[in-house]
Amino acid sequence: MEAKMKRCPRCGHPTRADRMVKGFGRDCAVQLGLVGRSVDIGHVGPDLLDMLDAEPEDYCDGWDR
Repeated sequence: MEAKMKRCPRCGHPTRADRMVKGFGRDCAVQLGLVGRSVDIGHVGPDLLDMLDAEPEDYCDGWDR
């Protein structure tokens, strides 16, 4: 199943909607200070967003409870 793509409002690049951070692409979110960079937080290797799989359409996120 393909993830929906949205454009980052800052740079205009297409980004997977499930990997956007506060509506921005990951690189722009880092540049805007919304998330720390690997060098800022001392992390090496993939981050949690890299580990996410696409959610199925019928996935319950708890919003409708």
